[in-house]
Amino acid sequence: MPRVSEVEAQGRPGTVGTVYSEYEYGALADEQELVWPAEGESAARPYQVEAEGLTSADTATAFVLAASEKEVQEAQADYQDAVRVLTPYIRREPGSKMRYWVCWPLLILGDMAGVWSAAVINGDIPFIAFWQALASGVAAGCAGLVGSELKDLRMAQARQRDPESLGKDEQRYWRLFTGAGKGMALVRLVGLLSLLVVALLALGIATLRSGIEGIEAGVTFGLLAAATALGSGLLGYAAADEVADLVGTMENRLRRAIKRHLKLASSPAPRQRARALEEARSIKSEYQLRGQGAAKRVESLSWRVQRNNTHVLGHGFPAGEPSGVIGRKARRGDRS
Repeated sequence: MPRVSEVEAQGRPGTVGTVYSEYEYGALADEQELVWPAEGESAARPYQVEAEGLTSADTATAFVLAASEKEVQEAQADYQDAVRVLTPYIRREPGSKMRYWVCWPLLILGDMAGVWSAAVINGDIPFIAFWQALASGVAAGCAGLVGSELKDLRMAQARQRDPESLGKDEQRYWRLFTGAGKGMALVRLVGLLSLLVVALLALGIATLRSGIEGIEAGVTFGLLAAATALGSGLLGYAAADEVADLVGTMENRLRRAIKRHLKLASSPAPRQRARALEEARSIKSEYQLRGQGAAKRVESLSWRVQRNNTHVLGHGFPAGEPSGVIGRKARRGDRS
């Protein structure tokens, strides 16, 4: 093992306080902690300006979004309540409503085709004949809507309850349980008018076809027109269910409320403002850390100056002395 001939360490002389180089490097370190945040403020300024410009739009969106959220909650509560209370009274089988909306336009178009072709053959202008035929087909389809009213009255009679017997939850839908028979006279009148529309359509188409293709074709097409209108009535009767329609209306209301709420939630103003604020915050944080790191780097250079001048400042602090007077905090205390 090599022997060390002489080991000697010199402590910092007691007569030496804080040297000028420590003040110099301390000031440089303080400068770094000011310059870097200033540069961060400059780099983040465009994002801060953008966020400030979006404040009013963000506030307005937040206000409307809060109202939309309340609307969604109310629609959800109403729908769940209707499902819980009224589901036992739903009598329409699944798919009936879809079948109705598919078949009803087909009946209208079928009735319309017979009238249009006959009118064109009779010499009418096709464009004019088209609209006349369409009106005839819609009239035939609407004549059958009385079927849904008859179905609703029948089901209302089946649900008929004494108002005093309704539970607390059912009282909210009292109209569904106490309105049977009140509109029967009006439904009879609508039914008579519908039958009159069917008769007029059948007679009109029969007359038109008879003049073109003979009496047999006229009667055939007239009966087909009447069958179309009556088929529309049967289709409406099969698909009618007032309770199911009410539950479906509340479900559609909930869906629309959710759709509007999600559209508001994805509005660009809040998203852009949040992005700009996060960009500004991240840039400032980055430059703040860079400033602290640069200050530490300059402070280390101050220690290097002392290490390179051991003949004046010694090799370190005497044993038992915690920190001496070196360091920026100590220097600040000296200056104060």
